Amino acid sequence: MAKRLLIFLFTLLFLLLSPVLTANALIVYEVKPGDTLKKISKQYKLNVKSFANLNGLDRNDKLVIGQSMIIPGSTYYVRQGETLWDIAFRHSIDINYLKSKNHITSDVVIPGQKLIIPSSPKTTIWTGSYLIPKDKKTNKWMIDYYKKSLTSIYIFEFHPTSQGKLIKVKENQSNRFAWKNHILPFATLTNISKKGFDPKLVHSLLSNKALRKRLVKNIYSLLDKNDYKGICIDFESLNPEDMNNLNLFMKELSVKLHQSKMQVIMAMPPKEADHIPQFYDAYDYNTLGKYVDKMFLMTYNWHWPNSSSGPIAPLNEVRKTLNYAVSIVPKSKLLLGIPQYAYDWPITGEKRKGIAYSTQNAIKKYKKYESEVYFDRETLSPAFRYTDKDGILHEVWFEDPRSLLAKFHLVKEYALAGLGCWHLGITMPQTEQLLLNEFKIK
Repeated sequence: MAKRLLIFLFTLLFLLLSPVLTANALIVYEVKPGDTLKKISKQYKLNVKSFANLNGLDRNDKLVIGQSMIIPGSTYYVRQGETLWDIAFRHSIDINYLKSKNHITSDVVIPGQKLIIPSSPKTTIWTGSYLIPKDKKTNKWMIDYYKKSLTSIYIFEFHPTSQGKLIKVKENQSNRFAWKNHILPFATLTNISKKGFDPKLVHSLLSNKALRKRLVKNIYSLLDKNDYKGICIDFESLNPEDMNNLNLFMKELSVKLHQSKMQVIMAMPPKEADHIPQFYDAYDYNTLGKYVDKMFLMTYNWHWPNSSSGPIAPLNEVRKTLNYAVSIVPKSKLLLGIPQYAYDWPITGEKRKGIAYSTQNAIKKYKKYESEVYFDRETLSPAFRYTDKDGILHEVWFEDPRSLLAKFHLVKEYALAGLGCWHLGITMPQTEQLLLNEFKIK
């Protein structure tokens, strides 16, 4: 009797301590003809309203073909016309791994067959998001709502005058709310002027020794007086000839701030080699990587409002940046930048300039026009088209659970320090759920 009891207790302890496959698991679901929220909820034994809310929908919303959703749990029911490769691809896992976890040897699956979708082991990462301060009430709500998924925030934005003084943003206590929730607040310094991102402003400041030192001193004073953990430098569109000036400034800034245990983050444009593309030559990954604490890779905007329509963060291009970055910068410093916005281009008519809006707004848009969502398998990016009230055809590219999961897996594959996004408050509900499912947040 005592022996049986001992075996029972040992087995119970083993089950409690062992990783459970279904714990925190999520399924990525792709809508097909005939799918409804009610039908899917019934099959997976879900509350319709909760399932809808999880995916940024209302319980009575119609679904559109190709729409991507997440379902809590690890058991997936194969549907008509699906292959094992389709299911593995959608979850960014190897088909042989999927087969081994389900103890099957054949590539053939049949409708209604149950499959266990395995979760990859969680890793601990640093996360950060830009935050554009609103009023105090909104700032508090945003930080409270997203706190589980955040290590840090980058308050956007402060910028220098031509004399090296800093023009402050109205934080409205966003930095205090961050500290209260154990989130590290960083001030974001940009080179934005009335002209937009202004490379001449940076050149005039960093090429002059006295102005450069004044700027470093004023940054330190800003952080010290306003209780910031550090600075996020976001100097964009710099001219190639300012590489040495930027390197020297970042060295002097890092030395000054590190003396007071402050940290330096730098936003960097995506490069795939030392001089590819050449217009980013000002950004010396190798040298800057020695000075900064974290390097935020802006791995997005391969297409932008003034370009032709196309994916914002194509995975094949993101990989090129990561292959280069990890070869010369410590992985422990690298943060993968993830866009949380959509671009909407008119592709007929006279005006062809795109506009930006939130990913959640993209969901509302394809619901409104009942647009089929297309998923590009080369770039792992979703898109849809619609015709507006004036008869103009639009094309929208955005991010969804399929593309996000693929990017999250890159963080694990390359053993990066973590990830960040532009910007807080425009994400879709699935983003945080996928993030917390895949990672432990520092």
